[in-house]
Amino acid sequence: MKLKLTLILLFCVTISFAQKGVIAEANKLIESKKYESAYKLLDNADPNNEKPEIAIAKTNLVLNYYVTTKMHQIFALKDLTPGEKLAAIRGSEGNFSNYKFSPNTVLPDLIEKYPDNYELQKELGNFYHEIHLKYDDNWLLPDSVLVDKFKSYYLTAYKKGVFDSWSAYGIGYACLINLDYEASIPFFKKSIELNSKDPYSNYNLAYAYLYTDQTEKGIESAKKALDLYNDAENKSNVARMIAVMYLELEDTVNAMEYYKKSDAIQPGNYSTVKALLELEMALNTEAYRERTKQLFLIAPEAPIIYQDLMTFYWSNNKPDELLQFFSEQISDYSTDYTVSGNLKFYTALVQHDKKDFRNAKLNFRLAKEAYEKVFAADHQVFKVIESYNNKLANYGS
Repeated sequence: MKLKLTLILLFCVTISFAQKGVIAEANKLIESKKYESAYKLLDNADPNNEKPEIAIAKTNLVLNYYVTTKMHQIFALKDLTPGEKLAAIRGSEGNFSNYKFSPNTVLPDLIEKYPDNYELQKELGNFYHEIHLKYDDNWLLPDSVLVDKFKSYYLTAYKKGVFDSWSAYGIGYACLINLDYEASIPFFKKSIELNSKDPYSNYNLAYAYLYTDQTEKGIESAKKALDLYNDAENKSNVARMIAVMYLELEDTVNAMEYYKKSDAIQPGNYSTVKALLELEMALNTEAYRERTKQLFLIAPEAPIIYQDLMTFYWSNNKPDELLQFFSEQISDYSTDYTVSGNLKFYTALVQHDKKDFRNAKLNFRLAKEAYEKVFAADHQVFKVIESYNNKLANYGS
């Protein structure tokens, strides 16, 4: 019996070494960008997906190195040629080899057989996390279910000491999605402890601090994220978040500074320019006049621009200034009937609210004439104009 047990143990050790050898060889192929060859090597070593380590390696490979995919159930893989970049061909059409591999089936089967292998749990968490990020509620399961799944698998592994920066981040991120801000904080902190250069954990930690009334800590974390992000969009978003947190502390000087930083990083971002205008008008600084023009020029054809301007100017008791601004823009858009129609329409609305009904009626008529050149007869704006005209029927043209 002792001899038999020894042989069994030796056999298991031999299998383990063999799996590690295959995975090591596959990793070398991956380093050489031979992704299809790496997958074939792994698949030949475990065609029935019975070996946990190889199944994990397969999952990691297809999640990171596919060219195209069908619902993350079938993956096109390719050995790249020298100088070829995966990012350049991802999602493109081509004569690629496709491989059927379903981590959401393979990994749960292995978890049932190897319930104490928490690397399997973490890898399945990685899979559902990736699905959530990629498919935006258009996968085989609802997005809320995906979030619960990746949180659950990550958390099970985490409690057994099996986690990395990404899985710890994933738990915190899931808590954040479910509005459990306090619960998210220790996981983001753990993620940062493991990878202090990750901007996403720092950003989301700042977000969690903001919503748990720990604003000073939030500013500290957000400033770290601002330094770590490389792309303009994320850097601009973080700078804007810092401005918001300074406003929470009623520090308008620093709020203004970071709104301006956000605008400098990503000029013309509507949310930033809108926030700057609102703050500049509240502080009654001269800059609000130029900022009004900046906001307007982002999209003068968009009704939201006029609606926001009306909100800001009315709340600061400056409707006459807004009317003057609209009037000054007319000559620049005489042949752009959408914009000229907007200028006349929203002028009419302001005049109506000022009880200047005679001029309001005139500008509703001019707006209608401009809109008729670009909009179909059943456009909603004509119904709105008609409803106002019915109210103004007793006033002269």
